[in-house]
Amino acid sequence: MFAELDGENDRAAILVGGSILEYALEQAIASRLREPQTTTEAKALFDEHGILGSFHEKIWAAYFLKVIGPSVRRDLDLVRAIRNSAAHDMNTISFDGTSEIANGCRELSFADESIPGKANPPDLRGKFILTIRFFTANLLLRASDAKAEISEAAQILAPYLDR
Repeated sequence: MFAELDGENDRAAILVGGSILEYALEQAIASRLREPQTTTEAKALFDEHGILGSFHEKIWAAYFLKVIGPSVRRDLDLVRAIRNSAAHDMNTISFDGTSEIANGCRELSFADESIPGKANPPDLRGKFILTIRFFTANLLLRASDAKAEISEAAQILAPYLDR
């Protein structure tokens, strides 16, 4: 799924990348919650009109469940805002040519502060995709270890999620 991001136009890379990240965030949250027993319960949780139906709500839930830390919450919210800009702007979208998207990508702190980011992505598109890839992979790792607390995870699993 990550390989698709490289070949897509900027709008598609933003929309697909944001959706992949939202899915990973949902999985990490779900790993900490009671498993829904019925379709009604499942809809009440992550359905479009459920209590965690939006990307915004999932970000805050993950933060308060200690799935992510404050810096990651901020980066995920930037990704959400970038995705919303790309989805609702009917003009041509580009990482460099659309000021709202370019400014949001410049503010992403993960790619500047992380070990993988030390390679300095060559452009804003690279910075955005690196952020998506890293957070998605680490959220899915965290989802696979439902008992991991932030303090444990900082030493073993996905330490950058706790920032």
